[in-house]
Amino acid sequence: MKIAEASVLLVTCIVLFSGHGVFSFSYDYSATMECLAAPKRAQYGGGMIGFNQRTNGSTLSSELGVSNDGLHNTTLSLKTVKLEKGNLYTFSAWVQISNGSESETVAVAFKASNGELVHGGETMAKQGCWSLLKGGIVAEFTGVVEILLMSKAMEIRVDNVSLQPFTAKEWRSHQDKSIDKVRKKKVSFKVTYANGTAADGALILILQTKSGFPFGCGMNHYIVTDEAYRQWFASRFKVTSFTNEMKWYSTEKTRGVENYTVADAMVNFAEQNGISIRGHNVFWDNRVMQPKWVKDLPPAELMNAATRRLNSVVSRYAGRLIGWDVMNENLHFRFFEDKLGENASSMFYSMAYHLDPSMTLFMNEYNTIENSKDHTATACKYKEELEKILSFPGNAGLKAAIGLEGHFRDPKPNIAFMRSALDILGTMGLPIWLTEVDVGGGPDQAHNLEDILREGYSHPAVEGIIIFGGPIAAGFKCMTLANYDFEPTPVGEVVDKLINEWKSGRRQVRTDSRGMSEILLFHGDYRVKVSHPLINSSMSINFKVTKETENITVLLQFDA
Repeated sequence: MKIAEASVLLVTCIVLFSGHGVFSFSYDYSATMECLAAPKRAQYGGGMIGFNQRTNGSTLSSELGVSNDGLHNTTLSLKTVKLEKGNLYTFSAWVQISNGSESETVAVAFKASNGELVHGGETMAKQGCWSLLKGGIVAEFTGVVEILLMSKAMEIRVDNVSLQPFTAKEWRSHQDKSIDKVRKKKVSFKVTYANGTAADGALILILQTKSGFPFGCGMNHYIVTDEAYRQWFASRFKVTSFTNEMKWYSTEKTRGVENYTVADAMVNFAEQNGISIRGHNVFWDNRVMQPKWVKDLPPAELMNAATRRLNSVVSRYAGRLIGWDVMNENLHFRFFEDKLGENASSMFYSMAYHLDPSMTLFMNEYNTIENSKDHTATACKYKEELEKILSFPGNAGLKAAIGLEGHFRDPKPNIAFMRSALDILGTMGLPIWLTEVDVGGGPDQAHNLEDILREGYSHPAVEGIIIFGGPIAAGFKCMTLANYDFEPTPVGEVVDKLINEWKSGRRQVRTDSRGMSEILLFHGDYRVKVSHPLINSSMSINFKVTKETENITVLLQFDA
């Protein structure tokens, strides 16, 4: 019997991705977010709006008014349209402002007949050039809405508007097509005998030994002592973040007295079970979340204490983590900026980078994808803050990543808005992770979680997902994945289903008369065994399927 040496060839191909229905659907995360001299064409030909003013060289401008939300002083009504309950609508428009400040936020909202406003997204518009505004809405009723653009600017100009509807079935179909395109690769096997002739009818057994996509779960201190929790976790997940145990208030409750006992034990458990760890977090910009002794330190003492903290925790776990949330939630809060100056976050990222240059450093925020009503941490503002950090002197080589928490609390998540935010942040070309995904309770909790996870997994710019849930025995009450007997809840069943759905598992194929066989496999590590019913010979090989390679051809040869 011979263990064959197989070679892997990279084959270039063109994958055609066609949409469902009249219009071909695409994830527009490569579209520019720069301000352009002229607007680009409307997506989907304008969709159900059909507003493509550049065809006659004109634009639509606003008149000064007062919006109902009290945040804007200019409102521009685009059109009244009828929404169908359950449909998802993607919105885009090119906008600019005039007669006011150099730049200002422009938001899209959908006004129902009862006066309720559903915010759909926003962008930062400028004078003299055109910015892309992206957003969307999931219709929770059938009825007429008025599409509004709102801004604090004195005048809004808009061009090439699009509103494209998709049924839930169409949306899912697009997600599935995207998963096939961005999470899988076609693998070809060519099997021959020793004389080079094709081995017709060879049996190829394929086993995926490791997933190529990090889909994980938050972990807390119960993992140190609860054996049932340990087994439950290790049997499902290969990536994690600790919910609280690495945070400053956990490791230095008393000034100058560090205690990493629990965090160290959790790291050891993860390493023993092949579980990668995202460090969460070095600092939290919320004053409430500081150790008690930190809150009222004068600036000089705070700087000294923060420097010791950063050096301690980053050095302690150097080489053992896959990333760090350096400054948590620095769009919603500014404890360190108020104490140490506007560049406090940028400075701490610089310090962490120079302490461990190979580490991926995340900016981590909430409501960027989950809450269109929160104007504090929109995708455009997130992008602006991260670009500020990266432009700080000395940060040019910093390995940055985008962390989006994903604490969904609305009865129905706005998946169309979520996609638009991912598209905007995807233009930065940096890895995007959903870092703390959980969903509020209610009868639709499991269904909503599945919608959110499918949207994240299918988006080409997303490179990892961590959910914040777990067994009730470990204190996870917001999103409980298992009961006290560690049996899955309905939410846990969704998670288990997707874990199994998003891997190739065990597969088998047979070669044809040319000795060839093809199969579409998820990214990851594989073990393959090839045998033939007519000869006493088999061979095995390990190989990887990655997003960086094109289609793969594996060549295998029997010794008889």
